[in-house]
Amino acid sequence: ILKASNISSMTFGSTKKMNLARSVNTPAIYTQDDLERLSQFKNCQKGKRAFILGNGPSLNVNDLNLLKNEITFAANKIYLAFDQTDWRPTYYCMEDHLVAQQNHLKINTLKGFHKFFPVYLKESVPYFDDSYYFNLEWPDWDTPQEKVQPFSLNTQSVVHSGATVVYTMLQLAWFMGIRELYVIGMDFHFQEPKETTQEDSKVFISEGENNHFHPDYRQAGEKWYKPNLERQIRAFTAARDTIEKSGGRIYNATRGGKLEVFNRINLDSVLSS
Repeated sequence: ILKASNISSMTFGSTKKMNLARSVNTPAIYTQDDLERLSQFKNCQKGKRAFILGNGPSLNVNDLNLLKNEITFAANKIYLAFDQTDWRPTYYCMEDHLVAQQNHLKINTLKGFHKFFPVYLKESVPYFDDSYYFNLEWPDWDTPQEKVQPFSLNTQSVVHSGATVVYTMLQLAWFMGIRELYVIGMDFHFQEPKETTQEDSKVFISEGENNHFHPDYRQAGEKWYKPNLERQIRAFTAARDTIEKSGGRIYNATRGGKLEVFNRINLDSVLSS
């Protein structure tokens, strides 16, 4: 596994800015303030367990109600469940350009939990209020299959993309000292529309597919990136191997679904223990 960058070796200029992150189009700025603000989360949940939420159809409000007293990480449009439950995530994360651009105003109003975003979003949408920015980097996807996908043990320095925000949340959880992780709502299969944008064949135009826990999650005409499940499998395999070799445990507690990288466990039995 590749090691995260050595923070002590960084030299910031007079503006306290350094080009550390790579964006899809142009470099973004990861500031010293961004780095220092993340430091408060190092080992802040040491020795505890946490639940990492995907937004698949298997995620339901009843399960969210059972997670009220647990540490939870959630992402993207999880807020669509808020009018049905008083559960709220402990931590919220979003890294997708299209989700940010199409839902910035709503996401910016979310309160009551810590929110995390990659620095490259600073260049495509206005800053999110009361939020924390991290340095997200992409591995070289064109390398041979046998090359190990990096998993960061120090997200204050760098977070590695795994083609899914769930992978980012796993790295954040590890940085916080969490060593017992449960993934839920990760159905790992998608209905794909036929139409893509003229500019990018990897960007779909939604036809109202049923890929998420809420019927209004994605409106017809909304743009979304084609999921790369092969890359996600490589990322989840790296997460499993790194977490287990480093003394942690990770399980898939999704009700159904097709993700088989992690050992399966029954969510009800976990919550009753």
